[in-house]
Amino acid sequence: MHSKQRSSQPGTKQDTFHLSILLAIALCVGIYIIATTVAISRDSVQYVEYAKNFASAPTKTMLEDSNHPGYPVMILGAHKIAGLFSESESILDWIRSAQSATLALRLLAIVVLYLLGKDLVGPRFSFWAVLIIILLPKSAQYGSNALTDWPHLFFLATGFFLLIRAATSKKLYLFALVGIVAGLGYLVRSECAQLVIYGLLWLGLVFLTGRTWARSKTVLATVLLLVGFLIVAGPYMKLKRAPLPKKSIHISEVANIELPKTTEALAKLGGNIGDTLEWIFVPTWIIGLYAAFRKTSQYKTPQFFIITLVVLNVALMVWLYTTYSYMDKRHSFPLVLFTIFYVPGGIELLASWLQKIKNKKTSWATNNKQLVFYVLLAIGIAVCIPQLLRPLNHEKLFLRKAAQWLAENTDKGDLVAVSDPRIAFYAQRRNVSHDKQPYRYTATVLPVSNTGLAENDAPPWPIVFSLDSTDKKTRVVIYDKQH
Repeated sequence: MHSKQRSSQPGTKQDTFHLSILLAIALCVGIYIIATTVAISRDSVQYVEYAKNFASAPTKTMLEDSNHPGYPVMILGAHKIAGLFSESESILDWIRSAQSATLALRLLAIVVLYLLGKDLVGPRFSFWAVLIIILLPKSAQYGSNALTDWPHLFFLATGFFLLIRAATSKKLYLFALVGIVAGLGYLVRSECAQLVIYGLLWLGLVFLTGRTWARSKTVLATVLLLVGFLIVAGPYMKLKRAPLPKKSIHISEVANIELPKTTEALAKLGGNIGDTLEWIFVPTWIIGLYAAFRKTSQYKTPQFFIITLVVLNVALMVWLYTTYSYMDKRHSFPLVLFTIFYVPGGIELLASWLQKIKNKKTSWATNNKQLVFYVLLAIGIAVCIPQLLRPLNHEKLFLRKAAQWLAENTDKGDLVAVSDPRIAFYAQRRNVSHDKQPYRYTATVLPVSNTGLAENDAPPWPIVFSLDSTDKKTRVVIYDKQH
């Protein structure tokens, strides 16, 4: 099925046409999400604050902050570019700069993903796969939020594309490029170092078999891959005195993983993938993957890297959940991104099956298969649209209103202890720990019950602001110790 797609690849003009459509849609969706954003994510606060601190004290910020510097530097760069047209230093300008940097990297990633998909499944399926990833609500929201996901994925996809080209073309300089790209991606998120692992596994396999490459060439490619990575990532590792500064993987942790916990982790991962695909694309995702990988005799270099990526990322998700007891949908998103290319193939197979059920005459089925393909695709996209149009974090408006109250009713020097950092961030008040600073105000997000606040240990200070969330399940309460 996929070989047929590749045999009739269109030329540069059709690729340009495909990419123009994809980028235009992604840009419109991205601008819409940025314009309608109610609140950025909790993690976004850290990245914006990092960027602001990095501008004045880069070395100190890198030493003291656990996050990697790559994305904050992008935010800072976007803010400086915006400063050429406006002298505003408001927090909203910083937020828009962060969101714009994310969107720009998402657009670049879309180009790379289309080219990668073209190598894997042909240009037609690649176009539809990338369109699906553009319109999946969570994918789009990550691409216009102040988060590292799409900047990281740009480098991961670029390195993955170059690695496949390096392995198939046997060009040594491409391995050096893969190492450099992996190093740049590592400065955004350490997971990008997996590109080096993929390359080493493939080169090790080639070295052991010794069939297609001379062993000396394999060794040289390995050296170039590692040197390229360490030239870029090495100085930061040395500064932080650790190869994985944020989270380290210990052999003892892996060895102590228990089967019930692993099963729970896999169930959580499956749920995350289903939610990301809006469940509507799950059946065709499974069908497409099965069709693409059911015959091991047809495996080629690209399939080797896809399988390696899936196995390693599943293992990482299990480790993350069993070690830290959490696994966000953002963590499992790369698994969806690099396997989304097989969804259109699954849709086409499903369309063929439906046609054969409808009418066992092969000629009729063949003539109408494309119509059913587009109908099924349109149904999937239609399911995504309502959530796609919903403002980002629309349910967090009560946090913005609490921040507005603080901005209007407190002095800039007042200290605020908050349970959600976005409250202090939007209010532009200093957020301090409850147990370390003599704060005056505390803003707490609490669960709501029929009898009022469910928390029994609410502070005994007067409430100066209280507001329920849209779903009436939580409430933000601001207390004043000196009221």
